Amino acid sequence: MIGQLERVLATPLPELMNSPEDRAHAQELARQADAAPAIGRFRVLLGFVGRGRRATHAGKLTPSDAVEVAALLGVPGVEEGEVRSIEDLPDVAQLFDWAVAAELLATSRTRVLPGLRAEDLSRDPLAAWFKAATTLLEHGLLGGFRRGWRKHYVEFLDAGVPYLLSAVLNAGGDVPLATIKDLVWEQVAQAYDYELGDTAERRRVDRLVDAIVFQLADLGAADRSDHQMRLTELGGALATAAAVLTSDDDPE
Repeated sequence: MIGQLERVLATPLPELMNSPEDRAHAQELARQADAAPAIGRFRVLLGFVGRGRRATHAGKLTPSDAVEVAALLGVPGVEEGEVRSIEDLPDVAQLFDWAVAAELLATSRTRVLPGLRAEDLSRDPLAAWFKAATTLLEHGLLGGFRRGWRKHYVEFLDAGVPYLLSAVLNAGGDVPLATIKDLVWEQVAQAYDYELGDTAERRRVDRLVDAIVFQLADLGAADRSDHQMRLTELGGALATAAAVLTSDDDPE
């Protein structure tokens, strides 16, 4: 029994599907997961870490290593002498913290190492993607792994992302961005006693909605244009998972 369970856990999701249709769907999800920009950046990070790198006392990459990762990721304008810690490179710091939370990396006071799920990036990218995506939802697309963000209603917006995904899915998976921004602004205005005509605060909320949609696109969960947000098949699967997560939080 234990051996059978271990084989199941070690088998990529598409291979566990019984019907040809389910296998084909799972394979398409795996293909999309494998191509997600965020998964590509995780691969760069883990490729750099290799079998292990020296860690700072805080369990982070050293400043010089963070600069090297930034260069590999194509982060512009990075000068090693200006970087005192990984936190001086917000994009690298977010990716690192996210990888640790998703168990793609593990840290101690002396080493940064591949995590328990590191092999999934090559063996089962769909499993790695789901772990990374749900971890980001739980920590917050906007505020979870960032430093120096204004906390005012950011956590409120983060908490609403699962409901936003479900609403877009229920609307057919394709919704005008203007509609999303109108609804989110109405919720923020009501929750924080803003006037609906407060254009300055409305612009701040609109920029945060854009940031949420950008993160979903980075995950491969959404396609976006200047006017529309469309869930991909991956996004539909994430929306379904998010609906389950939010239903678990609902009081009986």
